[in-house]
Amino acid sequence: MASGKAHGAGNVLENFKDNLDLVIKQIKDGETERESDDTFEAKQYWMKIGSVFKSLSHEATKLSLAFSSPPLPDEKTCKSLVDTCEKATLGLVSLFYSLPKYQGLYLRKSLKSAVLGVLQDLQTLVHVLHDSGAGSTEQLQSTGIVWQDTDRFSSLPKDNKEAVLGLMKVTSELVRDALGEMQDAVENGPANDLAEVFGLEMDEPSNEDTWSETDKTLLGPCLGLLKTSRSLLKKSRESVSKRASCHCTDQISQLDDLADYIGRLSPVVDEFASSLYPPMKYSSVQENAKDLYNLQRTILSFYQKCHMCNEDDQKWVEFLLKANQHNWENIKQCTDTGHEKVT
Repeated sequence: MASGKAHGAGNVLENFKDNLDLVIKQIKDGETERESDDTFEAKQYWMKIGSVFKSLSHEATKLSLAFSSPPLPDEKTCKSLVDTCEKATLGLVSLFYSLPKYQGLYLRKSLKSAVLGVLQDLQTLVHVLHDSGAGSTEQLQSTGIVWQDTDRFSSLPKDNKEAVLGLMKVTSELVRDALGEMQDAVENGPANDLAEVFGLEMDEPSNEDTWSETDKTLLGPCLGLLKTSRSLLKKSRESVSKRASCHCTDQISQLDDLADYIGRLSPVVDEFASSLYPPMKYSSVQENAKDLYNLQRTILSFYQKCHMCNEDDQKWVEFLLKANQHNWENIKQCTDTGHEKVT
C-alpha cells in the first residue's frame, strides 16, 4: 500500500508536522506575552475550549479516514483537510494562552499538559500518515489515541481548586504506597522481599540485610514521621475539598502556594523512606528526616493561615505539628547516640 510520502500529499503532511513542532516547542518553552483578560468568563471559556477539543478530534478523524484506503487524497484535497485541522489546532492553542494566570498556575499547568498531549498525539498521527501504509495498524492506533486524549477534556479541572485537589490525590497515593512498603518490610523483613517477588530461595540473611535492635528502635519514630505525612495529606485534602474557594485572587494564590509545598512532599518522603532500608546509615537517616520534618512543619504552618483552615482544622494542624516535632526529636536522639553508624 502507498504511504502519504509516495505522492504530492507528502509535502503537505510534512509541513503540517513541522508546524506542529513549532507550536509544541513554543508552549513548552514559555508563556505568551498576551495581556490578561479582566473580563474572563469561566463558563463560556470552558464551553468554548471543549468545543475546540471536539472539533480537533473530528478534523483529525477526517484526515485519517482520507488515508485509510486507496485511492489516497491528492495534494489539493490533503491541503484542504490539513488546513481545517490546523485551524482547530491554532484555535486550541489560542484558547490555552487566553486562560489568565490569575485563574491559577496549577489550573494552567493542567490545561497545558492536556493541550500538549493532544498536539503531540496529532503530530504522531501525521507522522504515521506520512510514513506508513494506508489503513495500517499504527494509523488506527494513533487515531484512537487522539480520540482518547480529546475525550479526556470532560475530566479536566475547570478551576484551581480542582487542579490542586488532583495533585493532592496523586501525592497522597504516592506517600501511602511508600509508607505501606516500609510497614510491610518491617513486618515481614526486608531480606524476604526479592524472594517473594521472584520466587527465589535465598541464603540466610547477613547482618547487612537485616535491622539491628538499635535500628528497630529508630524505625518507630521514622514510621511515625511517615504517618504524619499521610495524615497531613489526608486532612488537608479533606479541608481543601470542603472549604477552598476560587472567588478571589488571594484564595487562588494560596492554593497555588499550597500545591507548591505539596508537590515537594513525595520526593522528600521517598528519599527518607529509601534511607531506612538496611544497612542503615544514621547520618543519612537524620539528614533525610530533618528535610521531611522541616517541610512538614512549613506546610502545616502555612496551612494555618489559609482561607480553608477553620477552627476545627486548627486542632488537627496543632496535633500534627506536635507529632512532627516529637518524631523528629526521637529520630535525632536515636541517630545521635548511634555513633558507630554515623559517618
